[in-house]
Amino acid sequence: MRQILDVQLHDAIEKLNSRQKKALWGIVKVMTEEETEIYDPWQDASFVAEMEHEYNDYKKGKIKSIPFDEVRKNSKEAAQKLKSKKAG
Repeated sequence: MRQILDVQLHDAIEKLNSRQKKALWGIVKVMTEEETEIYDPWQDASFVAEMEHEYNDYKKGKIKSIPFDEVRKNSKEAAQKLKSKKAG
Protein backbone atom coordinates (compact mmCIF):
# COMPACT_ATOMS: atom_id res chain seq x y z
CA MET A 1 0.00 0.00 0.00
CA ARG A 2 2.79 2.43 0.89
CA GLN A 3 4.48 2.01 -2.47
CA ILE A 4 1.22 2.77 -4.30
CA LEU A 5 0.73 5.92 -2.23
CA ASP A 6 4.33 6.98 -2.83
CA VAL A 7 3.85 6.60 -6.59
CA GLN A 8 0.55 8.50 -6.49
CA LEU A 9 2.12 11.33 -4.51
CA HIS A 10 5.11 11.46 -6.84
CA ASP A 11 2.88 11.57 -9.91
CA ALA A 12 0.69 14.28 -8.42
CA ILE A 13 3.68 16.42 -7.45
CA GLU A 14 5.13 16.13 -10.94
CA LYS A 15 1.96 17.77 -12.31
CA LEU A 16 2.21 20.83 -10.05
CA ASN A 17 3.63 24.14 -11.21
CA SER A 18 6.40 25.80 -9.19
CA ARG A 19 4.00 28.02 -7.21
CA GLN A 20 1.94 24.99 -6.21
CA LYS A 21 5.06 23.03 -5.28
CA LYS A 22 6.24 25.89 -3.06
CA ALA A 23 2.85 25.99 -1.29
CA LEU A 24 2.88 22.22 -0.85
CA TRP A 25 6.40 22.35 0.54
CA GLY A 26 5.25 24.85 3.18
CA ILE A 27 2.51 22.45 4.28
CA VAL A 28 4.82 19.44 4.32
CA LYS A 29 7.47 21.36 6.24
CA VAL A 30 4.99 22.30 8.98
CA MET A 31 3.60 18.75 9.14
CA THR A 32 7.06 17.22 9.55
CA GLU A 33 8.41 19.59 12.18
CA GLU A 34 8.39 18.02 15.61
CA GLU A 35 7.82 21.26 17.47
CA THR A 36 5.90 23.99 15.72
CA GLU A 37 6.14 27.31 17.47
CA ILE A 38 3.23 29.68 17.15
CA TYR A 39 4.37 33.20 16.34
CA ASP A 40 3.21 35.70 18.94
CA PRO A 41 3.84 39.19 17.57
CA TRP A 42 3.57 40.72 21.05
CA GLN A 43 6.71 38.80 22.03
CA ASP A 44 8.57 40.27 19.03
CA ALA A 45 10.42 43.43 20.13
CA SER A 46 10.53 44.95 16.63
CA PHE A 47 6.78 44.43 16.16
CA VAL A 48 6.00 45.98 19.55
CA ALA A 49 8.30 48.94 18.80
CA GLU A 50 6.58 49.52 15.44
CA MET A 51 3.12 49.37 17.04
CA GLU A 52 4.20 51.84 19.74
CA HIS A 53 5.61 54.17 17.06
CA GLU A 54 2.38 53.99 15.05
CA TYR A 55 0.27 54.57 18.16
CA ASN A 56 2.35 57.57 19.23
CA ASP A 57 2.07 59.06 15.73
CA TYR A 58 -1.70 58.57 15.92
CA LYS A 59 -1.90 60.27 19.33
CA LYS A 60 0.16 63.21 18.03
CA GLY A 61 -2.15 63.57 15.01
CA LYS A 62 0.57 62.63 12.51
CA ILE A 63 -1.60 59.86 11.09
CA LYS A 64 -5.36 59.53 10.95
CA SER A 65 -7.47 56.49 11.51
CA ILE A 66 -9.90 55.24 8.88
CA PRO A 67 -13.43 54.32 9.99
CA PHE A 68 -14.20 50.63 9.60
CA ASP A 69 -17.15 51.31 7.28
CA GLU A 70 -14.77 53.11 4.90
CA VAL A 71 -12.26 50.24 5.05
CA ARG A 72 -15.04 47.75 4.29
CA LYS A 73 -16.35 49.87 1.38
CA ASN A 74 -12.86 50.28 -0.10
CA SER A 75 -12.16 46.54 0.31
CA LYS A 76 -15.37 45.60 -1.48
CA GLU A 77 -14.63 48.00 -4.32
CA ALA A 78 -11.09 46.63 -4.70
CA ALA A 79 -12.39 43.05 -4.69
CA GLN A 80 -14.96 43.91 -7.38
CA LYS A 81 -12.23 45.47 -9.55
CA LEU A 82 -10.11 42.32 -9.22
CA LYS A 83 -13.06 40.09 -10.08
CA SER A 84 -13.89 42.15 -13.15
CA LYS A 85 -10.25 42.05 -14.32
CA LYS A 86 -10.19 38.25 -13.96
CA ALA A 87 -13.52 37.85 -15.76
CA GLY A 88 -12.52 40.18 -18.60
